[in-house]
Amino acid sequence: MSEPKTGGAESGRFIPESEQTAVWLLGGLAQIRVPGEATRNSFTVVQHTGTRGYNTPLHIHHFEDEVFIVLEGTLRMVCDGREQVAEAGSTMIIPREIPHGFVTTSENARFLTIHSTPGEAHRPQFDLFLAAEIPPAKALTLPSADMEMSQDLDFLIELGKKYAYSYAGPAPLP
Repeated sequence: MSEPKTGGAESGRFIPESEQTAVWLLGGLAQIRVPGEATRNSFTVVQHTGTRGYNTPLHIHHFEDEVFIVLEGTLRMVCDGREQVAEAGSTMIIPREIPHGFVTTSENARFLTIHSTPGEAHRPQFDLFLAAEIPPAKALTLPSADMEMSQDLDFLIELGKKYAYSYAGPAPLP
């Protein structure tokens, strides 16, 4: 019988919150709970927290399938032109190449996105996108009105092109 491997992804990995990357994104907080490099680049897990109106424009992931798991609150999801209301406990599965977006319709929401790349030639890109040129959040809180949010949508659309994302239309409204 062989000895168990130690260190690396083969023996498991504990990632305390203090070592997780978090950014303020479009008025919400996005915490990279599991980076792709910790899973041999097979998937990434991001926790999102936002208030009513937190949304993303319609967009397409060219390499990644995406799963939304709503933990608290309500989202209106748009996927391939169809709208669904996703309440706490709901899961939405979005295959790569499908236009999608969301908006938070409840006062607050918390949800996970899991980004998976079934193709061997690609790795999850969302954690790289978040860590690229978006400064880290100064605290694990939502950005307040007096905190400078210098992200503009045009910047994020251009940045997305580097990470195999395409803009597909405006964000849904609450």
